[in-house]
Amino acid sequence: MGINRKKGILCALFFCIVGFPSPAYAQTLQQQIDNLQAGEVLELIPGQYSENIIIDKAISINGNKNVALLGKIEIMSDDVEIKGIQFLGQRGIVARKVKNIKITESTFRTDKFPIYFDGVVNSKITKVDIAGESNHYSKMSHGISLYNSKDIYINHSIVTQVQDGIYLEGSMGVIIEGNKITHGRYGTHIMYGNDIKLIGNDYAHHITGIMAMMVDGVIIESNSIKQQNSLNSSGLTLYQSSNVNIIHNTIRENSIAVQFQQAESVNMSENIIASNLLVLKNMQPKDILFTKNKLYGNVLVASSGSEGIKLLANTYDDYGGEDFDGDGYGDSEYIATSTFGKWVLKNEHYQYFIGNTATELLNKMDKNIAEENTLVDMMPVSQERQAWQLSFSLNHFSIGISLLVLLIFSWRRLK
Repeated sequence: MGINRKKGILCALFFCIVGFPSPAYAQTLQQQIDNLQAGEVLELIPGQYSENIIIDKAISINGNKNVALLGKIEIMSDDVEIKGIQFLGQRGIVARKVKNIKITESTFRTDKFPIYFDGVVNSKITKVDIAGESNHYSKMSHGISLYNSKDIYINHSIVTQVQDGIYLEGSMGVIIEGNKITHGRYGTHIMYGNDIKLIGNDYAHHITGIMAMMVDGVIIESNSIKQQNSLNSSGLTLYQSSNVNIIHNTIRENSIAVQFQQAESVNMSENIIASNLLVLKNMQPKDILFTKNKLYGNVLVASSGSEGIKLLANTYDDYGGEDFDGDGYGDSEYIATSTFGKWVLKNEHYQYFIGNTATELLNKMDKNIAEENTLVDMMPVSQERQAWQLSFSLNHFSIGISLLVLLIFSWRRLK
């Protein structure tokens, strides 16, 4: 090989090594965010990231449900969207004094505060999945926390095994719709807020399903509130709250269905209330209207007197009065309190004696010797008696005839 040819090969190798840069190290997630312009979307590469992130510009981040983040995201800009990320670290998303935030299709398995909003306006949390670990409530944090926030919409999400599923303090204009919230202290806990709507949610297995404290203006509509049935648990508690509408809910299998503690101006109508130990527990209520509700299988309707609460035109499964004038309402009143029911409140095992002869006799005595200030419905709905109807089923008839022939044949053989 000639000398000139060898020099040419060496020069070529030199330029291959020096002339082309070596591969750069992959950018961190924060660097990728910093390189974005406002309004851009960052599609994350699937994998796991171990950073704490700060977002200070209007961008969208999409993990496509294939990204795990061990750090937290702190939002410091308006118009930010977070989608499809699995949060597995100490905290999830923190946002303060911003607006137009959207968190969607993400899961949270964080140690503390999965979603924390303070002073956030006009934002949406949808299709998130939050699950804590089974622990004492004092060691848990809330699932979704809203402080001093306004016009927040939370929908179609799952929250379980946290202290309070959704906690609101000093917030207004919040709509919580179509969520499943289970296994916590309170399903939704509202304090000092106004203009709150809880619509179509599923609450189960809490100390209290819905707790509203010092709130003005709440709509509780079409929710399922069930199985808050530990000692002194309640489906719904209103404490010093006013202007509350409770309509079209199903409230069942709770120790106490509803507690009115110094509540004022409450309309509770057209709900189904079934299989609760106690329907109404009243402590200094004022202007409470309980009307057009349907009550089935409850041990006791009310534990206190009539002051501050009015029963009107409800359906009671144990009402035995007649409707001779045909107006749809019983001609005799319904007495909502009972001596036996009060005994059950003191010892829940007494409920197993419901329906026996002694209990029925005691209930009849209560209706004839009502105490002063007894809670009474003067217009109970009269339940129509079903007329007997004859029906013919060929299958049932054939089976019956076959059994009769077999019985006669066996009897004759025995003779």
